[in-house]
Amino acid sequence: MSGKLSNLNVLERQDAQVGRDMEPSTSSSASPSPETGSRPQALSITQRLSQIKISKRAKLWGKIGISIALFASLFLFGKVDLSKSIEVAIKANRWYLAATMALFLASTFLNAHRWQIFASAVGLNKSLLQLVQYCFVGLFFNLFLPSTVGGDFSRCYYLSKGTGKYANAFYSVMADRTVGLAVLFLFASVGMLFGPAGSLPLTLKVPILAGTLGVFSIVPFLPVLSRRFLGAESWLSRQFNDSPAKVYWEDRGLIATTLFLSVVMQVVIVGCHIGVGMALGLTQIPIWYYFVFYPSVAVLGFVTPSFNGIGIREWAYTYFLTLTGVDKAHALTYAIMWLGLNTLSSLVGGLVYLLGHFKISNQEKELFESQALQ
Repeated sequence: MSGKLSNLNVLERQDAQVGRDMEPSTSSSASPSPETGSRPQALSITQRLSQIKISKRAKLWGKIGISIALFASLFLFGKVDLSKSIEVAIKANRWYLAATMALFLASTFLNAHRWQIFASAVGLNKSLLQLVQYCFVGLFFNLFLPSTVGGDFSRCYYLSKGTGKYANAFYSVMADRTVGLAVLFLFASVGMLFGPAGSLPLTLKVPILAGTLGVFSIVPFLPVLSRRFLGAESWLSRQFNDSPAKVYWEDRGLIATTLFLSVVMQVVIVGCHIGVGMALGLTQIPIWYYFVFYPSVAVLGFVTPSFNGIGIREWAYTYFLTLTGVDKAHALTYAIMWLGLNTLSSLVGGLVYLLGHFKISNQEKELFESQALQ
C-alpha cells in the first residue's frame, strides 16, 4: 500500500511539473497578461524613421524633382523673363567667356595637386596627371552618372585600385573636401568683414560666420573631442586617432600647404566668377562681393538635397546678385553660364572617362563598397 502511495505521489509531482512547463513564462517574449497592465514598448520616431528604406533610385528621382521644382519656381515665382535672359546671353563678351573657361578648367590641376598631398600622406602615391584624370572623371560622374557612382566614390576607387587601401583613399578625399569647405567659409567671412557694412542681411551673415567659427574651432580638435566625449574605443575615435587619417592632425606643414593651395584655388574660382560678370557687363558688382556670394552659393549647393546643386545654385545666384542691383534677367543668365562652365568641365571628364578606359563594373563597385572602411 505504501508503495502505491509513493508511486501516486511521484505521478502527481510529474503532472504538476508538466503543468508548470505548459504555463507561459513571465520572461518569454509572449504578450503580457492583461492583469499586469503592461504594454509593448512603442517605437520612437527616430526608430521608425530608421526602419524606412529608400532605394537609391527613389533618392535620385527625389533630388531631380527638387532641382526641377526650384528651377521652375524662378519663372513662376521669381518672375524672371527667359526671353530677356536669352538676349543677355547672346550679347555676352565671348573673349571674357573663353578666358574664363580656360581658367576654370586649369583650376582642376590645383585641386588635383592638393589631393595628391593628402593621398601621399596616407601612402597612396599617384602622379599629378593621374589625379587630374580622376578629378575630371569625378566631375563627369557627379553630373551625368549620379545613380551609379558619385564623384567622391570614383576618386576613392581609382586612387585605391590595386592597393587594398580603401580606407586610406576615403580619408584623403574627405580631407580634401574638408579643407576646401573650410576655405569657402573663410572667404565668405572675410568678404563680409571687409566689405561695406550692412550690405548683407543679418540672416545671411550669422550662418556664414557661425559656420566659419565651427569649422576652424572644432575640426582641428576632433581627435581630442572624440576621445573625451565618445571614448577612446568608439568607432569615430579610432578613425581620428588610430587610423592613417591621424597624420592630417599631426603634420602641421601638410595642413598649412593644403590650406594655401585651397586659398589659391578659391582665388582662381573667384576670378572665374569675375570673368562671367565682366562678360555680361556687370560692372556694378564690387570685387569683394564675389568673395561673399560665391562661397555662400557653393556651400548651399553642397548641403541642400538636389541634383548636383542644380536649382538651388540658380536661385542663390539670382538672389545674391539682385541684392547689388543686378536685374533678374542678367542674374539668371549669370547662373546659367556658371552651370554651363560646370557642364563643360564634366564633358571634358566624359572624354577622359571614355579615352582612359575608366569604366567601373557593378561587381567592382559592390566589392569596393563592401571593403571600404572595414
